[in-house]
Amino acid sequence: MSDLTTLIAMTFLVAVATFLYYYIHEKVNRIGDQILTGVVQGTPVSTRVRQAMLFQMWAPYQTGAIGVAVFFAFATLEIADHVGDKDVKMLAYFATFIFAIGAVMTLANLLSGFFQYRSRLRQGKSG
Repeated sequence: MSDLTTLIAMTFLVAVATFLYYYIHEKVNRIGDQILTGVVQGTPVSTRVRQAMLFQMWAPYQTGAIGVAVFFAFATLEIADHVGDKDVKMLAYFATFIFAIGAVMTLANLLSGFFQYRSRLRQGKSG
């Protein structure tokens, strides 16, 4: 793989990953707000519905974000293995590192958020 092709591929991968990641986290934050407030599109919902949203919407989106980060980490790692220039290789390894950190941070966010939302729902609070 030529260095120019590698740089173009890296730019494309980072752009796609960034848009996917922001899209997913925008959805996650909106669903989290609905879980905490108990209001979905202006309509109050029960605690049971909010629990379903946590398990069937919020957690899968978070897991998807982890999957996106892990996928792109492996993709950039694979690119690094196929390039000759050490500076381009270093850039690919840096992108791999950033994606891996993103996956770890999203996992931490999933775990802490999940237990906080669950605790809040058990208390029966809506605000």
